Amino acid sequence: MDYALVILCGGNSTRMGSDKALLPFGDCCLIEYLVQKFSPYFPKIYLSVKKKGDYAHLHLPVTEIPDIYSNAGPMSGIFSGLSMINEERAFFMSVDTPFLEPQTGIALLDAMDDADICTIRGKAGYLETATAAYSKSCITNIGKCLLLRQFTFRSLREKCNTKYITENAIREIAPLPIDVQFYNLDTREDYYHALHILSGIHHPDSGDALVKYFSDNENLFSRPAPVISLISRPGTNLTPFLFSLYALAKRDKWSVLLLTQEDHNLLIHNMKIPSHMENLAATFTDSDLILVEYTGTDYVSAQNKVEVLKKGWSETPTCNEKELIAILSDFPYESETGIPVFELGKPKNFLEFLHNYIRELS
Repeated sequence: MDYALVILCGGNSTRMGSDKALLPFGDCCLIEYLVQKFSPYFPKIYLSVKKKGDYAHLHLPVTEIPDIYSNAGPMSGIFSGLSMINEERAFFMSVDTPFLEPQTGIALLDAMDDADICTIRGKAGYLETATAAYSKSCITNIGKCLLLRQFTFRSLREKCNTKYITENAIREIAPLPIDVQFYNLDTREDYYHALHILSGIHHPDSGDALVKYFSDNENLFSRPAPVISLISRPGTNLTPFLFSLYALAKRDKWSVLLLTQEDHNLLIHNMKIPSHMENLAATFTDSDLILVEYTGTDYVSAQNKVEVLKKGWSETPTCNEKELIAILSDFPYESETGIPVFELGKPKNFLEFLHNYIRELS
């Protein structure tokens, strides 16, 4: 059987605040991560999108399918997908479930037989989602649901010939727990937690454990990458700037490791390998640049400090300017010592400064 996958990307991402499909995940964005993960198993991948061309700039080996009915949620994406794909059946998943395993989708497709829908049996709320294998035979019932504004998948499954397989059956094929596979990125907090999962660090004291590991194993870092420390007042949202800076650095062929603070923990982003303690040293050593976010006052040991200022929130540096290599600000700031000041909204200029600064360090 030729397996087809449809990734639902047409949501509004209202609670996230930005397009989920384009969130940085691993060393790429979320939709790229999923396409890379599933393409060895699914020879044909479709993206269900609001408008055709939404993700054309990523140059992915996929076919985009625009929604036929707008503002009708994921059911509209499934209706449009089934209507437009060449295959008789396909596995549908949401772009915001990055830990779903390809083997789960294949198992559902293999188990369909003559059913309209094949999904996992379970009482947990995370199973009441669009994720399932669907056949073109259920197009008519989906159309009726859309006309009647019945958008719950429970009502659709009741109208269709739905086959269920157990969580235990899935567990034998894809050992990752079902609740992790169906973990949904709905809010920023969900996204940050997913980065914890992706990095392989789960312990609540992971930040302390990581610092201790580095302190105890300094000799492992024979070629340490330069570290740039971004100092900011608690509550300063640096995420958009950091991810923009990372994307620009990646375009310049830099290997950048990004570490941010979440509460008292340390988040490691864009890891290319699982961050188990035995390979963390290699990951840090192989990077061209390490960006570390410090919030609050615990930055005494920080290297190459850059302070971030924001109008109406933190308009004066907490560090002595003589300790800083630069300042990032979203308002015109006059330095007393003449250190470089860069606009927070123009990460490209700051990156050019880092290129020159790191060249001088080496």
